[in-house]
This record gives sequence, C-alpha cells and structure tokens, in this order.
Amino acid sequence: MSRFVSPDVREGAAADIARFARRGTREERSLSANAASSNVAPVSAKVGAAKAASPHASADEKPDLTTKPAHRYVPNSALVLFLLDFVFLGIAQAGLFGGIGGRLDIHNPVQLWLLVFASLGVYLSFLYAAGCYRRDTLVNFATATSRLSVALGFSAVVVLLLMHFVMNLLFPDAILFRSVSRSATIAFLGMGISLCAGLYSRVLFFAMARRHWFRRRVMIVGTGSRALYLYNLLNSDTQRQLTELAFLPEVMIGGEETQIPAALRNSVLTVSGKNVETLASELLVDEVVVAVDEQRGLALEGLLPWKTNGIPVFEFNAFIERETGRVDLRWLELSYLLFSSGFQIRLMDALMKRTLDIFISAVALLVALPVLIISAVAILVEDFGPVVYRQTRVTLGGRTFWIYKLRTMRTDAEKFGAQWAEADDPRITRVGRILRRTRVDEIPQLFNVLIGQMSLVGPRPERPMFVDDLSKKIRLYDLRHNVKSGLTGWAQINYPYGASEEDARRKLEYDLYYMKNYSLLRDISIMLQTFRVLIWPQGVR
Repeated sequence: MSRFVSPDVREGAAADIARFARRGTREERSLSANAASSNVAPVSAKVGAAKAASPHASADEKPDLTTKPAHRYVPNSALVLFLLDFVFLGIAQAGLFGGIGGRLDIHNPVQLWLLVFASLGVYLSFLYAAGCYRRDTLVNFATATSRLSVALGFSAVVVLLLMHFVMNLLFPDAILFRSVSRSATIAFLGMGISLCAGLYSRVLFFAMARRHWFRRRVMIVGTGSRALYLYNLLNSDTQRQLTELAFLPEVMIGGEETQIPAALRNSVLTVSGKNVETLASELLVDEVVVAVDEQRGLALEGLLPWKTNGIPVFEFNAFIERETGRVDLRWLELSYLLFSSGFQIRLMDALMKRTLDIFISAVALLVALPVLIISAVAILVEDFGPVVYRQTRVTLGGRTFWIYKLRTMRTDAEKFGAQWAEADDPRITRVGRILRRTRVDEIPQLFNVLIGQMSLVGPRPERPMFVDDLSKKIRLYDLRHNVKSGLTGWAQINYPYGASEEDARRKLEYDLYYMKNYSLLRDISIMLQTFRVLIWPQGVR
C-alpha cells in the first residue's frame, strides 16, 4: 500500500488511487506491458473516467476549497545532522574540558566555557566548509565520515592557534594557553573525542534516514517531457533516497491527455472516478509540482486545497531552481525570471559586501605573503621568467581590467592566440601545476579585490574574446556582468573547472541563481565552502 494514502482510507477502496505500479498489482504491470506497444499508458482509460468525473468537466461546477489535505512535518536532513553535531560535539567538548579542567589549571568558569564554545564554533564551521551538510554527503556514509575526519583535522590546528595566540592574550596567567605543548595536546585530544562524537551522530542520522524520516512525498502534476525530466532528476544518486515520487495526469486539472513516457507509467496514480479535491483529502503529499507541458486552459484552482493548508505547490522552474541550485536554461521561460522575486542588492548589502571584501582581502594578503614569496622563488628557479602574469578580464557593466595571477604556464603559452586550458595542458610548467592544484596562483587576485575591480564572491571573470563568442551562442550570458566578478563563486563550489561552451552554459545557470538569490549570508557560506574545493579540487587545469 502506498505511503501517499492517508491512514483513514487505507482500508477502503480509495486506497487504490495512490498505488505505484512498482509496488502495484501484477494486473497493472500486465496492462503496462500490453499498452507499451501502442505507447498509451495503462491508466489512460481510468484517467479519462476521472476527467469526466472531475468538477472541471463542467463550467457550472466549482471545486470544494474547504477540503483539507493530510499534512505532516518532514524534518530538514541537513539541519538535523547539524543539530546532532552541535549536541554531541558540545557534550564532548564540555566533558573534556570540564573533566580535566582542574589538571589544566582552568579554575575560572569563564575560561572553561569560552574554550568550549570557541572550539565548538571552529569544529562546526569547518564541518560546514568541508561540505559535511551537502546533499551528496547526507546520502553516503563513506563520504560523510571522510569529510568529517578532514574537517576535524584542520579544526584541531585552528583550535591550537586560537588557544596559544588569542586566548593567551585574554588570559595571560593560564599555563594551558602559554604552553604550546599543552595547547597542542588538548587540541588534538579534543579532535579525537570530537571524531568519536561526530561518528556517533552520523550513525544515528543514517539510522533515521533508513527509516525514511527525511523522505519527501512529491506529487508531480503532469506526465509529459517536463515530468520525465523531473523523474530523471529526482532519481539521481543524491536525490533517490530522499524523495518518493508519484505523477498525476494533467487531465485532472483540465489539461490535454498526453502519451505517458514508458519510464513514468509505473509511477502514475490510478485515479478512476476521483477529482482533485477528493485526492487532496486522501493523499499524504508533502509537495506538489506543476510540470505540465501545455499550460493553456489549466484549472489550477483544484490545487488550492493543498496550497491553503500548508503544502507547497511549486511552479516547474521554481522547483528545479530549489532542487539544483541553478536556473536551468533548457526549460527557462523568461516570464519566470521577469515576474519572480530576486535580483535585488540593497544599498546596505552592497556597503557590507564591499567592507567584507576590503577587510578579508587585506588580511588574507598579509597572511599569504610568505606563500607568495616562496612561490615566486620557485617560478624563477624553474625558467627565470616573470613571476606575475596579467590578463584582460570582463567585470561589472562589461568593463575590462587587468587580473593578476602567479604565472603557471610557459612564457610562450599564447603565441598562437588565446585558448581554453586543457586537461594535462603541456603549456603548464611543473611548478605551475602545483600552484594551480592548490589554487595558490589565484592569491594575487586579492589585490584586484582590495582595489575594487573584483569581489570575493561573484561570477568568475572571463576574457573579452571568450565573452564576445559566448554572448552570441548562449542566451542571457551578458546578465552575469550585472554584478562584480569574483574570486570564488556559487558556480565554482558547485561545478568543476569548465573549458567548453557547455561548461560555460552550466556555470551561467549557477551564476544566475547566485544573482537571483543574493544575500550577504550566502556570500559568507560560499567563502566557507571554498575550503572544500581547495581540499578536494575537481577538474583543475
């Protein structure tokens, strides 16, 4: 029996409306096989009957908007794991410092709790930066544990520096903070205990996931090409375990009957003799998505019982945007971008963004100065060429500027003109390959950020000749120049290095999402998650 059906009708004949054929009867599957040759869905006859019984079949009849669908709460999986980490890592840190605080000469409760919350804040920040709460981590235990270990390892180093150089200034009389060896011992001991606590929280989280605590029940209205796209999207490796799908024929809301793709036939609801308002009271649905190919003539008021009772009803493009974190150009309707909210940066947001750019770029340049000096010496030793390389790039408003990078290619790399970097590009030097893999070659761009030519977060700037070419081939490409280009960005943390027209199109989809959903908090989130890209580089060339 499908979980889409509410408990009060599980025993009745109405339960038949919500069976998936993957769980359905042998008779339904037999009908599917017989109908496959004619390319007609096995439920088409029942759908036709449903259309006749629907209140939309008569213009004089009105839907019953007082129908109340069953509603349940589905916890956010990332938030649940974060709260588990907060509780278990907090208990671990409090137990560690509280248990041996006396031996460490920590007799002041202010010192104790400041140490607990400071270390906990560092641990959680690195867990987030390492991608421990991303969807691909939430469905794979091996990925979850490996990222946990790396994040806590870097956290221990930061906790050590925090204890010895910051807390030593606040509490100069505390022996723990003055002694490097004691600070290192407590930092790495705390890392070990936190690792055990983090593993326990993940074991508990995945036990919840196996019981489907986080699985959404999504009803997709439509059985055409858009519905098929959502079917393939939501059955990907990162989505399959968190989503349960069912498809409602578009005739139920006044649309034209369509030939149902073979992949969807086993997931289409059998709705003989039912209407949308009746389904609203009988189905356990967490979200509704309208994915109808032909939208003219639809009677959408039948979906109001879900919407008005707290069950989200999504337009197709809005649902894709939320699920993928990008604006899908393949299906994009310009009216969606035009009439949906977003693309607004208030004056206060712009001032705070610029302040953050100046502060972080100035501090980062000072911290990275030794790395820059060592890299410059290595470049000189290899081929005695110039250390810094500059290129013309395009930024806000289509303006061009000189971008600065450490040179990673031979001095004659562009004797035949500008070209995309390729995998294992022979023009890259041995030192340059290391600098590119570690992203050290990007450090001089902090100077571009400091003087206001770039921002820390934004679309990556491209060369003018590539911009001219891509603007002719990719629609809306020029929109990415409505914001200042960035050192890192939403596309950079979600998509590997790209060196083709298709890669540029996909990165534009992420850039449009960033521009549409801009917030200072998102900028900070992107800067933190850049750590994951630095540790696990994908497609660096």
